[in-house]
Amino acid sequence: MGSKRKASEQSSGVTLSIDSSKAKVQPVLATFSAAVPPVASTFSTYRGISKSKSNDYIIVNESEKMEYVGKSFDGDRPLVDGCRYLIGVYDKTNDTVTFRQAPFVCVNSVIKSLKGARGVADKDLAGRAAQARNELGEAFGSKKRKAQIRAEERNRINMDGVQGDMKTIGASIELRAGALPTAQDLKAAEQVSRPVPRFNAETNVVAEVYDMEDLLPKAIAGQIDVSPFVKATDPKSYSKKIPVHSQFVHKKVSEILSQPKPDVARLRRVLYLSYLQRLNNLGNKQLVSRDACMEKICCSREVVDHLFHKFAECMAGSVNPDGSPVYRKTPATDNRLVCYIAVLMLSLSNWVLYPAELSGDLGIPGKKAEKYLLGVGCKLEPASAAEVHAYSNNKQVSSRSAKKAVLKAPIKFPKMSLRGN
Repeated sequence: MGSKRKASEQSSGVTLSIDSSKAKVQPVLATFSAAVPPVASTFSTYRGISKSKSNDYIIVNESEKMEYVGKSFDGDRPLVDGCRYLIGVYDKTNDTVTFRQAPFVCVNSVIKSLKGARGVADKDLAGRAAQARNELGEAFGSKKRKAQIRAEERNRINMDGVQGDMKTIGASIELRAGALPTAQDLKAAEQVSRPVPRFNAETNVVAEVYDMEDLLPKAIAGQIDVSPFVKATDPKSYSKKIPVHSQFVHKKVSEILSQPKPDVARLRRVLYLSYLQRLNNLGNKQLVSRDACMEKICCSREVVDHLFHKFAECMAGSVNPDGSPVYRKTPATDNRLVCYIAVLMLSLSNWVLYPAELSGDLGIPGKKAEKYLLGVGCKLEPASAAEVHAYSNNKQVSSRSAKKAVLKAPIKFPKMSLRGN
């Protein structure tokens, strides 16, 4: 066995080395206790100046709503003792793997709006109450009670001898308890992590629940060319400009263009919806070339760049053959994309949508469409089968199962599952 292993090692031709230089760029191995920042996030690294603190590291990152702070130590002790971590980088140009020591840090997340909003009270009522009960027992208790108190006293630890340790232990417990998330923290984190456009949970006006600027930024709307649609004389002349076979999209475009003065802003929103639906149909292999995506989605380069940044994740350190960064769709970004599609469709249909419409356009089961609509804050109400048939191609819906999703204000979301979607 030993000779075979040696032969395979020699045939691989890979050279191993350890980089012990003190470069400014320091790799770090991090674990996150709660929320995780986006993949391409940049952390600032700080190292202890004194000789005794030279192996202590702190990394810091912040976003618009969150702060992330990681430490490699806990008080005067390192988080990991007795072992070291190394990170290896493989260079395929010369078949070498270079290892470099990486400190281990634990990163805690803090919601900025709740930072410093709570404290810990210092109370020691239990001990004083027990002492008072014992004093009353010694003075007025029965012989049995007095014997019980003396037995407890003999078995009790001498607190005077460990008083200093008790303070240290108590302070440590309070410090850790203060870092635990409260119910308010968990609720705020849940709201921040929802895969929906920015929303106002306090308003009583349905049209003001979702932020239209976040749903479709004005800068991106200005890049959507509507002239082929406005100048068209019949549907055939503009149908090729719609990248999806969506009954909802084609119906809304037809309604807008049938007006004496078409609502251009509304038309741009419908076309943006068609772009999101087309992106939803694309796989990760089709995201390699942005020029090809422009042709498939029928939009400008600026719109494609926006869709990549909004509904895909940048894979740090990976590049395409043309040198551009690699973007990938993930379950989280797919979930966000469908939620934006659902809100767009709601905004274009007076905040009432039939799950069969979403199901038919995206090719997903009706129950899954209902789940997405509940996830964006809608309430499901009974509807007639005739209503559903009028707005979708789903002819299998019966009067008993027909439903419609209605967005109401103030908005109320269902509780998020701990297992995700």
